[in-house]
Amino acid sequence: MIVVQQKRYHRTGKSMSGYDLQNMLPKIKKQYPWLCEVNSQSLQIVCHDLAGAYTRFFKKKARYPSFKKKGCGGSFTSINGSRLDDKNIHLPKLGDIRYRGGKRPSGDIKRFTVRYRAGKFYCSILFDDGCKLPKEKVARKATGIDLGLIDIITTSDGESHVSPKFMKSARKELRKKQKALSRCVKGSNRRKKARIAVAKLHMKVANQRKDFNHKITCILVSDSKNQAFGIESLAVRNMMKNHKLAGAIADAGWYQFRSFLTYKAAAVGKRVIEVDRFYPSSKACSVCGVVRESLALSERKWTCECGVTHQRDVNAARNIAFEALRNSARRDRVSL
Repeated sequence: MIVVQQKRYHRTGKSMSGYDLQNMLPKIKKQYPWLCEVNSQSLQIVCHDLAGAYTRFFKKKARYPSFKKKGCGGSFTSINGSRLDDKNIHLPKLGDIRYRGGKRPSGDIKRFTVRYRAGKFYCSILFDDGCKLPKEKVARKATGIDLGLIDIITTSDGESHVSPKFMKSARKELRKKQKALSRCVKGSNRRKKARIAVAKLHMKVANQRKDFNHKITCILVSDSKNQAFGIESLAVRNMMKNHKLAGAIADAGWYQFRSFLTYKAAAVGKRVIEVDRFYPSSKACSVCGVVRESLALSERKWTCECGVTHQRDVNAARNIAFEALRNSARRDRVSL
């Protein structure tokens, strides 16, 4: 499909919509008969997903869509003809499949997405519970959150959570498994087992990081004193270009923390307010407002001209809270 999009764009200067790609499926199935083994809805959804990927690329919100190699992971989505029973999931052309999971959520099922990860298949089911998000509450106080590498978050109230650094803890074991993988003959069964062992370790680290972010965001959102949250709009992709800090930044999972905090806060009517990343939150004094000319990354404490000694991360979080309230007031005035 990507090749078809490329040829169409070079010839006409326009990209194809999801329905245009969907109409080409009968011709493509004749060319590649193995596509008939796949559920037709799954192929149609892929067409619309590809069109959406090109739309995001042209809006500079994502990278250029890449080719997917057959046999390396992947996923498929099904809508009609799928159902969830007490012990089985029914999927078109696959039949009933036993599953292990928790209690069935209430609501209407919209789609099933099956993914292959580290030698196992996982099914994500989208439910519509019919509940609407509550209206955002008026916040008179905001809790500033400063993201870091030593302490993954520091709040304006002085609370902090030390970064667990899951990947750093697993690096020794990962190195051992990757060495075993590199020594295996390509195409052998031993290499397949070694590759799955490496994938399982990566998945374990990802699950540990996800669990940690879920826990700290639940603590923040459930606390009644936190009426709104202020957080910096960091350009993580640009920061990853610093090769000395790229590994620590990736291990911190800032984007995941921010996305978890955003949807959990919206579910209870609280607001997450972005603060521009160029705002001098670390260099400005949260008491008198004086901004220092420079502040080295190694300086964890500094004393202002007014005589107040600041802890770097707490001071930054307080400044983020003040700026978030100002941004919120500006937005409310515009909306009126």
